[in-house]
Amino acid sequence: MAMVATSARDTGKSRAARNWRPDRSTVISMLSVAVFFILWQLAPEMGWVNGRFTSQPTQVLVAAIDVILNDDFFYHARISLAEFSLGFALALVVSIPLGVLLGTSRTARHLIDPPLMALYVAPTLVLLPILVVSLGIGMASKVAIVFLNALFPIVVNTIAGMSEADPQLIRAARSFGASKLDVFVRILLPGSLPSILTGIRLAVGRGVMGVVVGELFVSQAGIGYQLNTYGSAMRIDRLLVYALVVSVFGYLLTVSVRALENRVSTWRPE
Repeated sequence: MAMVATSARDTGKSRAARNWRPDRSTVISMLSVAVFFILWQLAPEMGWVNGRFTSQPTQVLVAAIDVILNDDFFYHARISLAEFSLGFALALVVSIPLGVLLGTSRTARHLIDPPLMALYVAPTLVLLPILVVSLGIGMASKVAIVFLNALFPIVVNTIAGMSEADPQLIRAARSFGASKLDVFVRILLPGSLPSILTGIRLAVGRGVMGVVVGELFVSQAGIGYQLNTYGSAMRIDRLLVYALVVSVFGYLLTVSVRALENRVSTWRPE
């Protein structure tokens, strides 16, 4: 019986593999990427653009191999990843409780919201020199930049999620004797979780941008430092290698958070 069951399982898997077809969106995405790379390869050869400033995919591929083998790539990537991870983790620890506080307490919102929004609208480049003077050119200033960039999207979306809780559910819970803690744990927190994840997804892009901008401005190592170095030397092929690394890293993180967000949001009605 076990052998029959195993054979049936294997047959089902092989049939599913044969019947699998990529969906339309996947095919369109793959085709668009292929067309982009083909046009990128042909544009300098056809004289449509200046190849000195755009390079080509084949040249970038050769440069990527050279960068990985001979350019301390993993050292610089490790520095940037550490700065991003520390800053983003600190933003998560601070922003979610702060957003919950501002979303549930009107008094706290009146006290904290004005200075918080003033910092939110201030460009990072304005605060960057202050952070560098205060924290130095080492890792601390980059962590602070990532923290500030990632903080506000999570706070704002957490406040929105707390404010969107169904008042009928809250009244029903209180009518059955639920405490404030019960209302928060069973209604407010689950209801606001999709909004919190949306804020985290938006914060990923801002955090990645923050660490790169910080390293471009003043740094001794990291992906942004390499971008600045090769940009100054007009090594477009190597510059694009590091730019693509940043783009792929940010994209993969964003897609991961979006997948988690979609999984959490399945219980919500359309």
